[in-house]
Amino acid sequence: MMALKKVKAGALQFVLFVGAIVAILLLSFVLLSYSHVLFKKKTDLTIAMIQGSQTALEQSFNETLLEGEHFLAEVDQGLPISAKVLKSYWGIWELRNVTVEKNALAFNKIGLVGRSSDVRPALYLKDNQRPMVIAGKARVIGDASLPQRGIKRGNIKGYGYSGDQLIFGRELQSSGTLPGLEPGTERKIKEYTDPFFEPSGEEIKLKKGTIIKNSFKEPTKVIKGAVVQLAQTELMGNIVVWASKKIEVDPTAMLNDIVLIAPLVEIKDGVNGNFQALANRAIRIGKGCTLNYPTALVVNRHQNFGKGQHPDRPDVFLGNRSVVKGMVIYQAPHESDRTVANIHFSENSLLVGEVYCTGNIELKGTVQGFTVTDGFVALESGSAYQNHLFNGTINREILPGEYAGLPYKNEQPNTVLKWLY
Repeated sequence: MMALKKVKAGALQFVLFVGAIVAILLLSFVLLSYSHVLFKKKTDLTIAMIQGSQTALEQSFNETLLEGEHFLAEVDQGLPISAKVLKSYWGIWELRNVTVEKNALAFNKIGLVGRSSDVRPALYLKDNQRPMVIAGKARVIGDASLPQRGIKRGNIKGYGYSGDQLIFGRELQSSGTLPGLEPGTERKIKEYTDPFFEPSGEEIKLKKGTIIKNSFKEPTKVIKGAVVQLAQTELMGNIVVWASKKIEVDPTAMLNDIVLIAPLVEIKDGVNGNFQALANRAIRIGKGCTLNYPTALVVNRHQNFGKGQHPDRPDVFLGNRSVVKGMVIYQAPHESDRTVANIHFSENSLLVGEVYCTGNIELKGTVQGFTVTDGFVALESGSAYQNHLFNGTINREILPGEYAGLPYKNEQPNTVLKWLY
């Protein structure tokens, strides 16, 4: 018989230790596999929710929603998902907030929406029973809706029209009224430019060097004052700047996505940014400014200012070499003086987007996009040439295809201008 040998305690401990390590490794492998499967399911669900939010937003474009109204959608991205789309406004742009929920997960995205159109003419000139006159180096490139009396060549200071055709596109017939803006937009313009309007929200103090970035998922922050000077400061996001008299923007200010509201807004030379400005008297843009998409400049003259009380300069003035990408709007409750320019585009100025004017435009620069106006005026050597386009250019053909602006009456948004944060 073989003699029995004793096993040392240390060897037994080693066996137990190895067994424990193996068990831990096996358990870790099981947990890793389970986590991988769970992560894949969560990733697939997250992707489905993101795709579902886009689908719900697109579905909401087919619905007529009121401000503050929700659109409820059931979308199927391989999984049934519930989505809710809320309509509101940020300045004059419509804002839609999409929330998608599934089980304990939720996904939210916020964007400004607008209207992209391939059928709008380059020019819509209201029929005031007088022809349009074109002179100098002026050009209209694209379709044009013109008065019944059409368009003819003119001469200002010896400069006759230099083009070989009057309109580089189709001539269409306009009517005695301008196409109206979407009613919700009209309502917001009137609300913000009312002399008694004052925004609500968390009030904050403005100091030089201030940096404020406020998400659109947070409550609106408001800066107030009689005269507000924006200089050496950075403001971004869900912020309203309101002044009872005037807002001045210095080139040292960095402004993105905010809203400015005051009777008078002055943008000094060299300002760069992206914002909305709403006024009931005037907006003045200096030289060499670049205001990026989707900028909106809106002057809505209030009835109390009365006819004949125009400022020395136009209600909207765009300085030399300045660029605006977005919308320029002028409205008034009364008929404009035919010898006054309500919107003035200086030489070498550029608007990429559209201009909507219930008064007169003096266009010496370029509009790459759409122009809707009651009339034109050319002010030269102390004389006012009514319904004359002199040296300015309207070019629909080179407007970027991604551009979208405000919907008009009986139109719905159909695309996203910009995703917010």
